[in-house]
Amino acid sequence: MRAFLDALLRSGVVAPLVKIAGWMAAAAVVMLVIVWVGNPYAEKASEAGEAATSWLPPPPVGPPTPEATLPPGIPSMAFPPPMPGTPEGGLQPVPTRYGLDYMVPAGNGWRPSNDRTVSWSRDGRSITAYSAVSDYGYGFCPESEGAALARVGVTGRNGVDIDTAARAEVGKAGAIFADASGTEPDVEIRGPEQLELSGMPAIRYTATITGAVQDNPCDPVSAQFDVIATPAKASAEVMLLVLQRRTDVPEALSKKQAETIMTSIRTS
Repeated sequence: MRAFLDALLRSGVVAPLVKIAGWMAAAAVVMLVIVWVGNPYAEKASEAGEAATSWLPPPPVGPPTPEATLPPGIPSMAFPPPMPGTPEGGLQPVPTRYGLDYMVPAGNGWRPSNDRTVSWSRDGRSITAYSAVSDYGYGFCPESEGAALARVGVTGRNGVDIDTAARAEVGKAGAIFADASGTEPDVEIRGPEQLELSGMPAIRYTATITGAVQDNPCDPVSAQFDVIATPAKASAEVMLLVLQRRTDVPEALSKKQAETIMTSIRTS
């Protein structure tokens, strides 16, 4: 046996075998360390996943409750009937999609229309919108395209009574007359006032706006915002007639003229 070992040493085979054995022992030690310490990269990956979760955008705000659908049995119109011809200086009936008309003067600074719309929004969210919009004193202020002294228009609501619909709409006055930064004016709301228009029940609310901040010289500092709600004949359960008018300039629409328009609702 001794002679055999001496022969191996002289042949040079033992040295490489010793090196291989040493490498295998070192590898075994490393494996034991990894098992005992664990995989540090797995922990880092977990931490990174947690960090990524904390930076996700907040969940989106749910959409507003959709407007109630039109109940069966009520007809619907996609567009209002045509505007009838009216001589200059007379009262122009303005037919709407809701089976009801309102009237404004034909001429005398008015632009009667039942295909014009107007809307307000902030931060991507709609505040309100009106159709069949007629305006008074359009272009009175050249510094702002689209400026008018007064506007009147309509909208419809389902699933609410006339008082609820009118009160909710007049509550939007502050947002409508807010400046570009969202600063709202002082708003005083009066009502409800019960009316009967062409044999139909109606509810009226009035908002008086003061201290509005002007984004440009054409914006009002004070104004009045009137809302009348009455049962619709088509396209909605309730029709809202809305009139907004400036009250801070000499050429503003008078209170008497506004009253005539707001109480002019009749069946088409």
